[in-house]
Amino acid sequence: MEINREGMVKTCGGDWPRAKVSDTVLLANDLAIELVQDAKALHDLMVEQKGRMYAKAEQYEHNLLALYRAKKRSNSRGQFSVSSMDDCFRVDLSVADFRRVTSDLIAAQALMSEVLDDLMDGVNPDIRLLLEAAFVPDEKTGRVNVDRLQQVRKVKLSHPRWPDVLDAVANSIEVTSSKSYLRFYWRKHHKNDWEPIVLQFSKITVPGVVV
Repeated sequence: MEINREGMVKTCGGDWPRAKVSDTVLLANDLAIELVQDAKALHDLMVEQKGRMYAKAEQYEHNLLALYRAKKRSNSRGQFSVSSMDDCFRVDLSVADFRRVTSDLIAAQALMSEVLDDLMDGVNPDIRLLLEAAFVPDEKTGRVNVDRLQQVRKVKLSHPRWPDVLDAVANSIEVTSSKSYLRFYWRKHHKNDWEPIVLQFSKITVPGVVV
């Protein structure tokens, strides 16, 4: 094994002759620089490729709307799933919303208590437990779970103020942001199970390499 000892090596204090640096330090230095440069090159390539992929997805939506002479709505989610005719290649574009609970929750909880007190024993115990649990903060985060709160809107109770409860619950859930995801799948035969194409570096398996 030959270690390059010619030239200079960059240190925190400036350039230093490689000939005056130990072999182990040079090995570590050169490996760190080489792998990080490889990672940066891969990252830049993925950024460029991701941009092209989303551009193609957007063009597909544009072309599809053009076929029907339709215009894209401002609130359109732009979600789709497309597959090849042999059913061996599939692309899914999905949009996920990130939600938070607002101060309207105070009114929703007060109205909920009022309704449950009026109905007393007229509510199924399981339903009552579900409704009460929806307003209990999570032990780890200290926040009310949005998914549990959403379950309240699926319940129907015979009470004149129940619509007010549902309105207050709906107003207490606010969408803070949205994020789109492109996912890719393939299989050798249409009767086989779909295999996701993994693009996350840490989850990519390499034969003979333990990760």
